[in-house]
Amino acid sequence: MTIIVFTEKNKAAETISKILNNGKTSRYSIERIPIYEFKKDGKDWKIMGLSGHITEYDYPKEYSNWHAIDPENLISVMPIKVVTKKQFELAITQISKSATKIILACDFDREGENIGFEAKTIAEKVSKAPIKRAKFSSLSKSEITRAFDNLVEPDENMAMSAEVRQILDLKMGASFTRLLTLSVQKYTRTKDIISIGPCQTPTCGFVYERECKIKEFKPSDFWKIEAILKKQTHKFSALHIAGNITKKEKADAIFKKVQNHKEAILTNKIVKEAKTQPPFPLNTTEFLKRASTYLKISSIKSLEIAEQLYLSGFISYPRTETNKYANDFDFKSYLSEFEKSTIKEYKEYATQILLNPIISRNGTKDGHDHPPIHPIKVTSKKEIARSVSTTGAWEVYDFVVRHFFANLMNPAIFEKVKLEISINNEIFISTGSTLKNAGWLTVYPFEKKNEKLLPVVEIGEILSIEKIKQIKSKTTAPKQLTEAELLTLMDKHGIGTKSTAPSHIETNKRRGYFETKGKTISILDTGFTLMDALNGSVSVLIKPEIRSKIESLIQEVEDGNKSFDDAIEEGTLLIKSMYKKILLGKNEIVSRIVGTVKIESIKIDKKNLIGTCKECGQTLHIIKTDTSRFVGCTGYPMCKNTYPLPKKNVIVVARSKVCKKEEGVAIIKVDNKYHWAIGVGPCFTCESEKICYPPKIVGNCIKCDGKMIMISLKSSRFLGCVNRCGYTHALPKNGRITILDRICDICGWHIIRVKEVNKDAIEYCSNMACRYKAMKS
Repeated sequence: MTIIVFTEKNKAAETISKILNNGKTSRYSIERIPIYEFKKDGKDWKIMGLSGHITEYDYPKEYSNWHAIDPENLISVMPIKVVTKKQFELAITQISKSATKIILACDFDREGENIGFEAKTIAEKVSKAPIKRAKFSSLSKSEITRAFDNLVEPDENMAMSAEVRQILDLKMGASFTRLLTLSVQKYTRTKDIISIGPCQTPTCGFVYERECKIKEFKPSDFWKIEAILKKQTHKFSALHIAGNITKKEKADAIFKKVQNHKEAILTNKIVKEAKTQPPFPLNTTEFLKRASTYLKISSIKSLEIAEQLYLSGFISYPRTETNKYANDFDFKSYLSEFEKSTIKEYKEYATQILLNPIISRNGTKDGHDHPPIHPIKVTSKKEIARSVSTTGAWEVYDFVVRHFFANLMNPAIFEKVKLEISINNEIFISTGSTLKNAGWLTVYPFEKKNEKLLPVVEIGEILSIEKIKQIKSKTTAPKQLTEAELLTLMDKHGIGTKSTAPSHIETNKRRGYFETKGKTISILDTGFTLMDALNGSVSVLIKPEIRSKIESLIQEVEDGNKSFDDAIEEGTLLIKSMYKKILLGKNEIVSRIVGTVKIESIKIDKKNLIGTCKECGQTLHIIKTDTSRFVGCTGYPMCKNTYPLPKKNVIVVARSKVCKKEEGVAIIKVDNKYHWAIGVGPCFTCESEKICYPPKIVGNCIKCDGKMIMISLKSSRFLGCVNRCGYTHALPKNGRITILDRICDICGWHIIRVKEVNKDAIEYCSNMACRYKAMKS
């Protein structure tokens, strides 16, 4: 009898083979893929690890030409399943021919079941052996032994629900992406793909919506009245009970009433004990959020590390919806192992928990898939490093262990104090807290213990006032999303699954739609423009509602409440309705995206950037042809706004100068002779020239009350009076003249600097009479 086992990864195959045969196994290869074999109880066992999905849905070859196929046709066409990893197909075929029993032992979730069915479909072409399923949540010896002793039937509904997602995601992503990409490529030379995805796009939509709130935010003033009080040497602050006061008159009245008082009286004191409960057990979403916040590890990286720790047998399966332990969960056996640990901290915490009845603070989510993420094996930092080479593996393992302990420990207890203080019958409030019993916080260094100690003071006691301040502040805009907050939004609205959510975030980063800066996520110009265009024309694409409907269809298939065909049909109709909305707003969407694509390429050549188009908001830049040059808009052909430029002479964009008339555009220098503003022309024809280019005053006119300035003509340059009284001063004919800020000690005129080619610069007073007088003396 030959038993064939298929696992999701090679590492799992090796681990399971050793568990089933008491640590002994031999290995050979088929198509360079490792096969682990052993003989037990007269049966031959062969265990093979797959490589995740080995097949995927794609369109038939005749639909691969983007330019020959209308993108809308892709929605109606049923994709076909193709093998993407041929060597695995060959190995499955060969190994299955001799099978008398086949066991699927992939990860027990939607994708794992589907991967198992991929192997099942290939195996069934050459074998009629019965196929069973081993369900487990960790690669511990007890769990694997139990799973293989209690085999179940493969779950076809679960496997097919994953295929519904694959097909609908492909239909939507391929059709929408092709439509927008081809439309944009008509108007601009770019190979960039304008990527639209059923999960990727609403994920970016969350970041876009927060950015809009930040941009639209208008700060408003408010005032606070703060008193600095003192008892003996202990200083502390108290705020007026009104808090943030939005009317200045009210703030002024309160401040006037209390500002000159030197004493305050305690009128009330409230002391109460407050408990901070331990965290719920870890499910995937909570794990990713906390790893991002506490460990500063991205969600995609955290999940990758957790997967490696799981495959190495250190933690349980990291993809789970569940945040509550089953009633029969064996805490004692895990804690007993930690009690024997050589890691002193772990040993102490485990011993402390075992001294009392073990009670978990359970959450409310039960995905009926796997238990919460918890440690399986006690290990050391060195052993983690030997088994998992990824940076951060120990930190993730240590976090999982500490969270497991924290969940089973007592609440943290704080003593909270609230003081009500009267200053001339105006009430001020001061609050503080003291940690009385750290409870679970002793094992959980990630949570900050904020303490504000107040002095011991009794009702009726007089306090001295050190200072009273009226503080003016402004309301602040919402902060940018953190990765943890984004994951929370995705989980709340059903965007992606516990295992795919990090990949949707990474896809947006890879596409250049947003980026992570420290803890926060910042949307980039390309992402903002794409989301803004979609929001203006087909907002349903960036909202989570449609994705939630598709996720509901998928769940119904998994639950057996909807057939595969019905779910595909309903999902296809939903995608068609969205496609029609995109077509209606296509021109507006494409116009804005075209501008963004052009801007990205134009930014490389910054010397041609002029400013913002007042017609459409896109970017203005200098365009040069064989016969002319002009300023045009990146929104062309949708926006045809253009401006002429001087036909002759060298032009340079003076980005440090911005036109006051044509707001938002830079000034152009023409051959270093004069300035030019688009829409205005030469600056010397503009009545605002003296405002934009105030003349440099060199001194006071000797003849009248005017000021002396430098005047440059085509054939000469000299100093003249702004009142045109006729008083002038000659200037050197050759060299570049710079009027310095330094003042002559004798006459009060500015010093000038003259630099001729191949000669040293000379500095002297701009007042010729002063220079002449100095020479004579």
